[in-house]
Amino acid sequence: MDLAEIRKKAKQAPDKARDVGGPPPVKSAPVRNASSIQGAPQVGDEPEFFSMGTVEPDEPDGVDPLEALFAWRPELDLATEESYLQGLIDHRREETRDLRQWLAFTLGAEEYAVDIEHVGEIIKPREITDIPRAPEFILGIISLRGIITPVFDLKKRLNLGVGELTPMSRIVICQQGDRHVGLLVDRISHVVRLHSAQIEPPPGVLSGLDRDMVEGVGRDQERMMILLHLPSVLDAELC
Repeated sequence: MDLAEIRKKAKQAPDKARDVGGPPPVKSAPVRNASSIQGAPQVGDEPEFFSMGTVEPDEPDGVDPLEALFAWRPELDLATEESYLQGLIDHRREETRDLRQWLAFTLGAEEYAVDIEHVGEIIKPREITDIPRAPEFILGIISLRGIITPVFDLKKRLNLGVGELTPMSRIVICQQGDRHVGLLVDRISHVVRLHSAQIEPPPGVLSGLDRDMVEGVGRDQERMMILLHLPSVLDAELC
């Protein structure tokens, strides 16, 4: 074999081994100009910023927003309390204006009442001086602290019979203007407060004088009483 040919093959053998055992060389991709890429920022360009407007603080510097929110306003609170109190007073006045007090008493088995505003006092029966030619329902007169006061038999005045004196009998001294009159009743019951809604008009069966002397019918829980119209009852000429 030719010695020169052997040397040539020996040199080619390592090159073939490298070609078979290792990966092919990586070829670098050509670098494109950055300016040619679509959407890429250009060198030297400044980024754009969009203004959202200037947000100004709600409170001046040095003021705590919570403190301003929960700040106490005494003049507002005082006005509210005064308004509430005034409303309460007005409501009570309205209730008082609509409320009337009545003195209840019995005549026989029935209960009657007169407006307590016209009641001066209540006394026990005492000696009564007769008056000549007086109406039958006038028992006579008494002297009450120097004031001559006629006494009516209220039963007879209302055509309910004749009153009888008992240990429970009382004389109710009533006043209507300058007139003082005592009403003899069988027994004092109690003082009752009635609203206008608790007072019904006089029964339709009453007529004439009987109707004039009755102001209405009062209802207090389960009790019913005849409310007398005092000016008519005390008018001796009305008979």
